[in-house]
Order: sequence, then structure tokens, then C-alpha cells
Amino acid sequence: MLANIRNRGIVSFFSSFLLCYVIAAFYLRSKCYRDPSSIFFRPRSARVLTYSSFRKAQAQKHSNLAALHATTQWTNSTDTELCVGVASVSRHGFSYLKETLGSILEGLDDLERRRIYLVVFLAHTNQSEHEDFRQPWLFNMADSLPTYPNGTDTIGLVRQLEIERNYEAHARKQKIDYSVLLNECAKVNPKYTMTLEDDVIALDGWYHRTLDALEVASRKTRELGRDSFLYLRVFYDGRLLGWNSEEWPLYVESSVAVVIIEVFILLALRWRIAASRKALTASIIFLICGVCTPMLIGLFFAAGRNCMIPKTPGVHLMHQYGCCAQGLVFPQRQVLDHLIPLYRDTQDNHAAVDTFLEDWANNNDGLRWAVTPVLIQHVGGKSSHGAGDQEAGSLTDDMPFDYSFETNDPIKLAKEHRARIAEMRRQATSTAR
Repeated sequence: MLANIRNRGIVSFFSSFLLCYVIAAFYLRSKCYRDPSSIFFRPRSARVLTYSSFRKAQAQKHSNLAALHATTQWTNSTDTELCVGVASVSRHGFSYLKETLGSILEGLDDLERRRIYLVVFLAHTNQSEHEDFRQPWLFNMADSLPTYPNGTDTIGLVRQLEIERNYEAHARKQKIDYSVLLNECAKVNPKYTMTLEDDVIALDGWYHRTLDALEVASRKTRELGRDSFLYLRVFYDGRLLGWNSEEWPLYVESSVAVVIIEVFILLALRWRIAASRKALTASIIFLICGVCTPMLIGLFFAAGRNCMIPKTPGVHLMHQYGCCAQGLVFPQRQVLDHLIPLYRDTQDNHAAVDTFLEDWANNNDGLRWAVTPVLIQHVGGKSSHGAGDQEAGSLTDDMPFDYSFETNDPIKLAKEHRARIAEMRRQATSTAR
């Protein structure tokens, strides 16, 4: 009789656990579908360009207006806080450049725009090959439209690389293109230089968030006893921040530790509290620690790292898994002392510019920070060098993408941006007095 009662108690407990477990699984299924490391990941739903589509529409409207009349541009009378450099290569009838530039400039206050020097480099020896060559909106939006330097060996080398059109030629030419961008930015002596690829969308308020993140990165760099950092990353690929194979020993150790601690707690309760001994039988303890807890641990890992342990907002070191080169901000000291000579003089043709830079940073102990949440989204589905081309530039699973970006609230971002603009104007007024 007593055994039957105990068995019914065990069955009742486990049935209740299973009910809660199923409810939790369904909840996580609805919450974690944007996490590519989750078993609940739904690519079609996760890759819907919700906020990006909103910004694209704003960017198109801004660019169309810029085609009709000149907009506010950088002025030499103000301190250049940031030079934004965008190198663009023809995608053979397909271009993201108009939307990229529109999203960078749309919503900026005149005070913000005058502190930004925008360089757009159509990276062809014959720039008429680019779809956006001589577009009115491009002339009115960019502060500088450089070309390859004439009268040097560089232009001959670039012509040869354009003819070869393979991965090695792309890797070599890309570094030359970046050296042109960085040299053009250096002419106005900005405090920071940002390099962006030409197939990204920036969120409303990206500028003030970038400045805030740079301030935090500088402070944290000093706290580490260093005088400078290599870059601040404003985009990273959300696919690479899941459960990593290199860390599985840590995951196993943590899981085992949870079970051991749980066993000790239950045994201590059974030993110290007499009333609990009827409930905490050996069978119940085994069921909790040997069945229920492993099931919960399994669900935790199955739900995905980004969903269960999302990165906290702020600025963090990111020396691993920091793909790709969609958006990086460099202190000008790093640009002049390291990056320009590095890109200009290298003969490397094996690594694309992002991998090349990461290898150099690893060998030279370069501090690399990243801001969370990201400030731009990669929307390009058609490569500039033929790799991973998709019909009509559609997005697929092999493209770098940040899934949380699409959850941005445009109303909240606009409100935050307006508040910062008002603060900037108050500061400007008090300084003028």
C-alpha cells in the first residue's frame, strides 16, 4: 500500500514536470526562432527584413530627394569627428549603394552631418563600369569621390587584377581599395575613421551610438593599461555566437557541476529537515537529478546560446568570432601608424581584408571592441566578387546577418535620436555663449 502511494507520488511529480517541460519548450519555440544555434530556428521567419525594410524605404526617399537638390554636407570649419569610407564595386547590374548611403545620412541633424566626412570610392579604374557612376544623388551625398592615384604603379596593378577576376585578385585588390579610402579620409584628419561595405543598412541614431561606444571603448582601453585600441566593431555575424565546439569542455563541466550541486542541496535538505525526508526519497532525488535536470540542461542548450544567454548591451572585447568587415571604426592613430602602410605595402593575395586584419591583430595584440546591439545590418545577397551570388540579391543562410537587428523599434530609436540631437544643440548653444 505504502509502495503504491510512493509510486503514485513519483508518477504525479514526473507528469507535472513533463507538462511544465512541454510548456517551456513551446515558449522557447516562440522566443528562440531567430537564434541560428537553436533547434527552434526558423530561417524564413528570422530573415524577414522587418526594421531593415523600414530603413530602406527611408533611405530611398532621402536619396531620391538628394538627387534633386544638394543636402547638408561636411564643413571644413568644424571638427571632423568621423570620416566614413565606403568602397563600392559593380555587382553587374545590381547595386545596394544608394540605400546604404541613404541610411547613413537619413535622419542626421545638420550638426551631426557637418562633423561627418563621407568618402565614396567607386573602386574601378574605369568608374563608368559602376552602376551608380555620375548619379546626381551620389554627387550630392558624398563629400569626396576619389579615384585610383594616377602616375603610379598602383593603377597598372589594379588593371591587371581587374582582368584576372579570381579570389586571389579580389583579395589583393580589396586591400588596395581600403588604402585609397583611408588615405582620402586622412586628408581631413578625423578623430576616427569608419569603413563600411556598400551593402549595409544603418539604424536611426547610428552616429550618436557610435560616439558613445567609442567613448566607452577608450575608457575600457585605458583601464586595461593600454593607450589605444585597434577598432570598434559595429556589426558582427550573429551565426557565429552560438555554442562553439572549442568551449564544449566548459559546457560539460558546468552541466556536471549543476547536477552535483543539486544532489548536495537535496541531500542536505533531507538530512537537516526531517519533514522533507518523506518527500525527498532516493527515487525522487534520482528522478530530479538524473532525469529532470539533464532534460532541462538539454533544453537549455537546444534553445540556443543567443536566446538563452544574449550578449548584454554595451561594449565588449571581441577577439574571436568577430566576422566580418561590414563596419569597423578605427582611431586615426591606428590608421596612420598601421593600417595605411599595411594595406598599401602588403603583397598578400590569400586572405580577404577582414581575415587579413584579424591575423595581423592576433600577431600584434590589437585590442578589438564590439558594440551590442549592432548598429548596422548586412543586407547584401549578391557578392561583389562572385562568391555566393544569389538571384536578385536575395538573402540566404550563408550570408553574414544579425538577427536581433530586425527587432529594432523605429519609434523608440527616433525618439532616442531626437533627444540626443536636442542635447547636442544645447551643448552647442552653451559653447557659443
